[in-house]
Amino acid sequence: MSNIQNISSAPDYINQFIHTNTEDLMSIYEEGIQNFKSGCLGFQCSKETNKMDVQFMNDTAMCELLQEESWLNLKNNIPENKKLFFIMDQDQNSVFLIYV
Repeated sequence: MSNIQNISSAPDYINQFIHTNTEDLMSIYEEGIQNFKSGCLGFQCSKETNKMDVQFMNDTAMCELLQEESWLNLKNNIPENKKLFFIMDQDQNSVFLIYV
């Protein structure tokens, strides 16, 4: 992934998916936090192939995508009372960080 974008630049299909599935996404997130204590929701998506894979990614999984220092910095800067959605758009070769 080459570009990190903010919510205002996320494609409409991503924003719409999050908006219409917020309850289920929060449930997946909360279950992951209960099991692993730390992490975020990871999305692998593609509008072209109609793909939206969602999973909870613990610290180990995130360190497979990012350098440990980068993940710790990102994790430690999540705004209070927010949850991080780490979205990898395969069509745009971009990563979107969305705080919900």
